[in-house]
Amino acid sequence: MRSNVDVGPVGEAVHAASAGVAAMVAATRGGDLRWVSHDALAALLVQTRALQARLESVALAAVREVDVRGSYVSDGALSAGAWARMHARVTPSEATAMVRTARVLGSGAAPGTADALAAGEIDAGHVRVIAAAVQQAPAGAVAVIEPEVLEVAREADPRAVAAVMRRFTDALDPEAADAAALARYARRGITLAALPDGTMHISGLADEVTASVVATAIDAASPPVTGDSRTAAQRRMDGLADICRRYLAAPDAPRAAGGHPQVILTLDAATLAGPGSGHGGPGGTLSWVGPVAGSTARRVACDAEVTMVLIDQHGRVTHEQVQRRLFTPAQRRAMIARDGDRCPVPFCDRPVAWSDAHHLRAWGEGGPTTVANGALPCAAHHTLLHEGGWSLHRQPDGRYLIRHRDGKTIGPEPHPPGHHRPTPHPRR
Repeated sequence: MRSNVDVGPVGEAVHAASAGVAAMVAATRGGDLRWVSHDALAALLVQTRALQARLESVALAAVREVDVRGSYVSDGALSAGAWARMHARVTPSEATAMVRTARVLGSGAAPGTADALAAGEIDAGHVRVIAAAVQQAPAGAVAVIEPEVLEVAREADPRAVAAVMRRFTDALDPEAADAAALARYARRGITLAALPDGTMHISGLADEVTASVVATAIDAASPPVTGDSRTAAQRRMDGLADICRRYLAAPDAPRAAGGHPQVILTLDAATLAGPGSGHGGPGGTLSWVGPVAGSTARRVACDAEVTMVLIDQHGRVTHEQVQRRLFTPAQRRAMIARDGDRCPVPFCDRPVAWSDAHHLRAWGEGGPTTVANGALPCAAHHTLLHEGGWSLHRQPDGRYLIRHRDGKTIGPEPHPPGHHRPTPHPRR
């Protein structure tokens, strides 16, 4: 059964601290902060965090004392960590870190760190990182690194402290550092899991060098632009997709089975023709992910080489014919020269580096794969033009508008953005 601390100087201090905290909480919940200046609020945050750090040093001292006594058994716990979990209501990993930190501070191995925490100069997160790194280090080495890492901790977050301590531990034991690097490399990998709703869950882990290369490439391929409403995660995914498209389209991409790797879409003639033909169609099947909606299938096929294969009721191929639906690089350059280097959709200024070639008049409805019938909307707007029910229209003066199937129209934009975009020319 828990009991309040009510004996001696510690008990008196706890009661005083509780009264002070209660007054602070009452003041803030009573709305007093509405009259506090911004600078004073910043100071309040800093001071409150310092108080939390000082209280953490007290909590760690309590854990250390129970650990030394072994008195956790009186509560039926088998270890100090289990006891900490019971009373602090923390996870097992948090309890383990709490006990480890308490032992390091209580041992005197890092006296400066203990003093800085007790003074509220550094945060408990900083101390956990330091304690994890120095618990097995020689005392002389800790004395050398502690002033440096405390200087960092007073100015930066625990990630910066972790970087300092990692260099410290690597220098202490280079062979162990090499072994850890090999272990991180061995854990590398990406998992692709197709989900029932047609999306794919992508997760993975990369060693530091691979991660640096991947992050640099994705960042370069997905720069934010004015008016970009995508989240950082969405920009990274779009950048990764753009990198993959460029790689697959490159002439020196690896060849397999007699040709370059291809994204394979299987669909029937009715789906390819689209609803404008008077037919529906069940949609298509996309490599790696499975079934996709008819509009999605037509978007993928909008800028693709189409191979017509007729199969009889016995599953035998009776006819095969390749038709060019793919816009050539020369056609893309011509469209950029005509429309500029930004998405042609009104009020969008995403660069054509993210673009998909699009048939203004659907290919399945007889629209040719020509510059006159083509445009280069960004991938996001290309999706809206197929799955979203919008259509793109080029006006006689060279500008574009989009129209929803319910009649809503946006554009044309008075002065479309983009470098080298021709000024609108009057209709003759």
